Amino acid sequence: MTPELMIKACSFYTGHLVKTHFCTWRDIARTNENVALAEKMNRAVTCYNFRLQKSVFHHWRSYMEDQKEKLKNTLLRIQQIIYCHKLSIILTKWRNRARLKSKKKEDELILKHELQLKKWKNRLILKRATAEESNFPEQSSSEGSLVDETLKCDISLLPERAILQIFFYLSLKDVIICGQVNHAWMLMTQLNSLWNAIDFSTVKNVIPDKYILSTLQRWRLNVLRLNFHGCLLRPKTFRSVSHCRNLQELNVSDCPTFTDESMRHISEGCPGVLYLNLSNTTITNRTMRLLPRHFHNLQNLSLAYCRGFTDKGLQYLNLGNGCHKLIYLDLSGCTQITDSAMEMLSAKCHYLHILDISGCVLLTDQILEDLQIGCKQLRILKMQYCTNISKKAAQRMSSKVQQQEYNSNDPPRWFGYDREGDPLTELDNVTPSKGASELTVEKSTYSSEEQAA
Repeated sequence: MTPELMIKACSFYTGHLVKTHFCTWRDIARTNENVALAEKMNRAVTCYNFRLQKSVFHHWRSYMEDQKEKLKNTLLRIQQIIYCHKLSIILTKWRNRARLKSKKKEDELILKHELQLKKWKNRLILKRATAEESNFPEQSSSEGSLVDETLKCDISLLPERAILQIFFYLSLKDVIICGQVNHAWMLMTQLNSLWNAIDFSTVKNVIPDKYILSTLQRWRLNVLRLNFHGCLLRPKTFRSVSHCRNLQELNVSDCPTFTDESMRHISEGCPGVLYLNLSNTTITNRTMRLLPRHFHNLQNLSLAYCRGFTDKGLQYLNLGNGCHKLIYLDLSGCTQITDSAMEMLSAKCHYLHILDISGCVLLTDQILEDLQIGCKQLRILKMQYCTNISKKAAQRMSSKVQQQEYNSNDPPRWFGYDREGDPLTELDNVTPSKGASELTVEKSTYSSEEQAA
């Protein structure tokens, strides 16, 4: 064996040995890696399953808590409903018993009064018959007996509802006179419900301002409706109206002394007014600015023949909360109003049912288009003596409303202005009322304004 062969044999043996050991090591290493990888996969799967279970449990727990909360709220709501139902049953039974007891008491009083009245009539008839038979009547004694019997048949024994129904038929002047009869009648005239509505227009030339002030001061919490139509009062008297916090209706039409300052005091003290009549007064834009600021629930507004405000004043009705709940609006005789003011007004007053623009000679056909767009609930429209509104436009508008009054003639002389809105220099001494003018009324489904409202 030569050295070269020996070297080759050693090299071959060494290489084969190294190759054999490397392959064995590689197989062992791969086996260990697979085992480690399998363990890691197992741990990963276990961790994933745990997290998944944790997430599902969390959602289930949240769902169960929500269900418990809903169930709890439902139970509370059911308990409240049952409690309210029990209360309503108790109140209904109590109200029925109270009504029955009150009715029974009233029936007893009425029966007692009828019996007393019957006895009084029988005694009076008997006394008259006795006097006729004896032909010797004693005037003084009969008058005394009549007074005594009248006292026994006192009207104050009637139920309060019956007394109110009797006094409601009397005017303010008659109520005051009745209060001066005696103490019992004075107490009857001091019932709170009797002073819910006070009409001073019927006694405007009789009662002084001092009595009006004392009346308003005394019944300020009971007054709901006030009527000062045509009253010539001092500004101090109008300011006393602001003490009537529950006032709902106010009529100061044709009051020459009513000013913006008076309106400021009333608006600050009586925010719940629903009906306001300012016709033929000297109000200006100051009053128009106060209306949307204080009277958010105003439904009926009359500004007829008020020529002290301008288009800007009429646009004030749309400021802020504004008078957006208006149902009735009367602008008749306001010759200063133009289309621009009515355009803004119609864009806000969506609930307007009745509109009167008679005598507004500056309004044109454009106002009818604005009303069709903004006031879709309009039912009654009055356009008497609107000289710039064409007949064709009025006919188109008549199909949109249920009642329409239109007349393109010149305003009558008693209006005080011509067809251009300029005041007349010579007026007739006799000024007929507005209702005496001829009206052209379209056919409608309503018979009157009250039914439409």
